[in-house]
Amino acid sequence: MSRRPVFIILGLGLCVLVASWMPISAQDVPNAFVTNTPVVRQAAFATNTPASAMSEPQPTLDFGPLVLATNTPQPAMMNPAPDASADRYALRRWDDAGLAREWIDLVQHLTAEDDARILGLQLFQKEIEQRFAGTPRNPALREQLLFAMLAAPPDTLDIRPVIRPYIEDILNTLQPDLGVPNELTIGDFKLSIVPANLDGRVGKGAAVYIRYLRDTNNSERDAALAVIDENGVYHVPQFQSPYPVVGMHILSSPAPTDWNGDGLDEMAVTVVKPGAVNGELYIYGWRGGGVVNLIEPGKRALYLGTPSLSQDRSGFALTEYREEIPAWQCFGERTVTWHWLNNFFRPQPADDFMPRDTLACRLAAAEPLFELPPDEAISTIDAALPSATPDDAYAAGRAAMTKVMLHLLNNETDVALGEIDQLSTGAQPGTWLGEQVAAFQSIINKPNLTPVQICATLEAASAYGACDVNAVLARLFSEFPLNREEEIDLQTARLGLEVADTATIKEVGKLDRQAIRFIQTGDQWWAFAPLGKDSYTAERIDTPIGREPISAVRPDFLAIPDTALEAMFVRSDPEEVLNILDNAARTNPGIPMGNAARFLQALSYDLVGSRARAQSGYYSLWSEASDSPWGQLAAAHLERR
Repeated sequence: MSRRPVFIILGLGLCVLVASWMPISAQDVPNAFVTNTPVVRQAAFATNTPASAMSEPQPTLDFGPLVLATNTPQPAMMNPAPDASADRYALRRWDDAGLAREWIDLVQHLTAEDDARILGLQLFQKEIEQRFAGTPRNPALREQLLFAMLAAPPDTLDIRPVIRPYIEDILNTLQPDLGVPNELTIGDFKLSIVPANLDGRVGKGAAVYIRYLRDTNNSERDAALAVIDENGVYHVPQFQSPYPVVGMHILSSPAPTDWNGDGLDEMAVTVVKPGAVNGELYIYGWRGGGVVNLIEPGKRALYLGTPSLSQDRSGFALTEYREEIPAWQCFGERTVTWHWLNNFFRPQPADDFMPRDTLACRLAAAEPLFELPPDEAISTIDAALPSATPDDAYAAGRAAMTKVMLHLLNNETDVALGEIDQLSTGAQPGTWLGEQVAAFQSIINKPNLTPVQICATLEAASAYGACDVNAVLARLFSEFPLNREEEIDLQTARLGLEVADTATIKEVGKLDRQAIRFIQTGDQWWAFAPLGKDSYTAERIDTPIGREPISAVRPDFLAIPDTALEAMFVRSDPEEVLNILDNAARTNPGIPMGNAARFLQALSYDLVGSRARAQSGYYSLWSEASDSPWGQLAAAHLERR
C-alpha cells in the first residue's frame, strides 16, 4: 500500500527541509583501514575552508538510511562448544581491549541478510552503552572499529558511540574556532561547523555535521553538538535519550536555533521510520554539562508537515496524522500544542483526530458502496472525483477500479471492460492498481464467470481489494432473496459461491436456520432463515459454536516479543525485559524459548547484576547452540577458570 512519499519538515529559522524517501545504493569498499596510528598523529588533515566560503546557504541534511560499504567476508566465528562443566566457566572480565576486539570481530562478520547477527550486535552495543560507556578508549582500536563499521552492510549499525569520540579527538588536535562557520576535511571525513550558543558562552559551542567522503551519496553520517569547556578541551558528547538510527530516516535542521526563548540554541532532529505516517521530533539542548532531549520524558512529538513556532518562543504546534480508513488511505489530523514548562516541552490536551477533506475520506464516508444499488454508488463516486488533487492518486485509482466492479454488477460489462483498458495503460506493475487490473484481466475470459467470482478475485489479489463480497451479497440477498422451493447451495452456486462449511442453528422459539461459510467470504458466516412465505431471509452472523477456525500451529520456539526489544532499546530497562520474557513463557507453556530470546534473557540478568543466572544462561546457550550466532555471542561472555 503506497503512502504519501514526501515529508515537508521545518528547517530552523526560515529554512524548509523537504525529504523524499528514496532508496540509496551501497557504496564502494574503502581502502584498508589504519589499525595502529592514533588519530592525533594523522598528517593528511586537509586545509580549512575559509569562513567566507560558508556565506552561501547550507544544504539541508538527510543522513538516512545509513549507507555503508560492504565488509570483506571473514571466516566464520567459532568458539567451540565448552569442553568443561558449567562450574569451570565464569562471566568474562571485560577490559577495553577485549571489548573492542570482540566488537570489531562482530562487525566484520556482519552480513546484510543475517538478522540474528544484526540484532546480536545491536544488543552487544546496548550492553556496552549501559556497562562500558566510552569503549574503546584506545585511539587505535577506536579507529579500527570505526572503519570496520563504515564498511559494514548498510542500515545495520549505530556508529554514533564510536564516531563522536573520534571526531572529538580531531577537534582537540586542530582546535578550530567554533565561533565562525567552517568546513574541515580530515582524511576521509568532512566536518561542517555551524556556531551555536549552547550554554551562554558565545563562540564556545557549535553543531558539527559529519560526512564520510567515501559515501557517493554525499549524506551526513551524524549531527552532533560540540562545546569547548573552561579548560579549552573540546567535547562531542553522546545524547541523552538518543534518537534511533538503524532502519530510520534522520533529518536535521541546517543550524541550531532558540526554540524556547531562553537565549540558548537547541538542535532539532526528526526521525522517520520508513512507511510511518508521522515523523518524531527530538529537540536537544545543552543542560548540566550534557545534551538532553527537551521533549517531556515519556511523550512523543509526532507530526507530518512543518512545526509552527509561537511568536514568543514559548512553544510550538505540530500537526499529527493518523490513518483512519486504511482501505482508502483516509487520514485524520489534529493539532497538538507543546508549551515550554518546567524545563521541558510538554503537550497540551488535544482534540481527537478529524478526517481530512480529501477524496479518500469523502469516499470512505460513503461506504459501504457495494451495499448501495450500483447506479447510486457510481453516481456517488462520480460526484466526488472532480475534487481530486495530485495527492489523491491512490484514492482516484481505487475509485476507478471500484467503478469497474460496480458496472459489472450493473450488467454493464462493455463499460467495465472499456474502463479496465484505460486503467491498464497507466497501472504500474507491483502497485495496488497494477495488481487489481492484472487480477481482473486474468479471470475475465473464464467461462461461466459471475460478478461475485470477479469480486472475490479482486478482494484476494491485494490488501483492501476493490470489492467487498459480503457487502455485495448483503445487497443481492436483500434485493433477490433465495427461494425456499430450491436448495440453498444450488442457488448460491449460480452466484459463483462455493460452500466451505455448514451448520444448523437451533434456538428455542426460533425456526432452524441453515448457516453457511463460503470459500469466497473468508471467515464470514451467513444464516438463511425460512421467514418469508416463499423466500429465505439472509443475514451475516458470528461463527457458530463449534465451527471456530482451527487455531494457528503452535510455534516451535518463543521469539523475542517486540515489547521486550522496545523495553531494551527505547527505555533501557532490563528488569522490564525479564518480566516480558517471563510472561511470554508463562502464557505459552511447553514451548521452549528461542536462542535469541535466551540470549536476551541472559544479557538482561547480566545487566541487572544477577550474575549466577546470567552465567547459567550464557553457558547453556553456548553448549546447546554453539554453531549459532547467539551461541557464539554467549560464549564471548564467558571465560575458562
